[in-house]
Amino acid sequence: MEQGTNCRDLLQAIAPELHIQTASFETQKRLKFHPAMHSIIPDIYATDDKGRVFDIELQMTLPDFLGKRMWYYFSMMDQSLFMQGENYRNLPTTYLILILPTDPLGLDQYRYDTTWNTKGFKHDPLNIGQKLILLNASGTKGKITPRLQGFFDLMRGKINTNDSFIQKLQSDVEKYKTNPERRKELMDYQMKLDDMRYVGEKNGKEEERIDAIKKMINLSRKLNASNDFILKQLTDDYGAYFSQEELKQFIKNN
Repeated sequence: MEQGTNCRDLLQAIAPELHIQTASFETQKRLKFHPAMHSIIPDIYATDDKGRVFDIELQMTLPDFLGKRMWYYFSMMDQSLFMQGENYRNLPTTYLILILPTDPLGLDQYRYDTTWNTKGFKHDPLNIGQKLILLNASGTKGKITPRLQGFFDLMRGKINTNDSFIQKLQSDVEKYKTNPERRKELMDYQMKLDDMRYVGEKNGKEEERIDAIKKMINLSRKLNASNDFILKQLTDDYGAYFSQEELKQFIKNN
């Protein structure tokens, strides 16, 4: 998403009805407003030419407590956008877009849209500018753009050679893997994992092993590691202490 117009093109594929022309963005932007607060790190934090703000999250599994997670993400986004002394009218419309591998609601739809509304009114008179888009990569019902379908296919390893955007994404992925700077990031990441494993082994206590495991999972999530990759790392280092089912449960819960 850091390359060229990929972020804008993805937003256009997801929400063509918004007629987005340009988008500026950050990846892995940390939102935290107090040391004791739980932070969030949006995968893609974007603003379009109309001032609308987007948090795009690509999930490799269906998260636990999805509703409460979404509520917290919205609250953190709002805090990042509203400075002391500003008028409420200046709060922009915010979109939380979750790209999920499976159906969160069980209706087999490609896309679910929710927004605040007032029953009995055709339009929302309160004008609460929070909008949620849930995308189900395994869906079969409803209408989505061919480009978004191509993105879903790419998530499953199938490349649509007829779409220049999908071809470019795949090319950028390959470039990412061979980029020397990215390799250094991956080496630094591996060193951090090694440090966490050392702490867990040195202390030897189950509680501290579990804490080290959670830190490994959270760090892996920030770098978009797959669950299979995380499980292999945990199995290599903590397989002597925890069963495969216990390690899978750690991954599911964190």
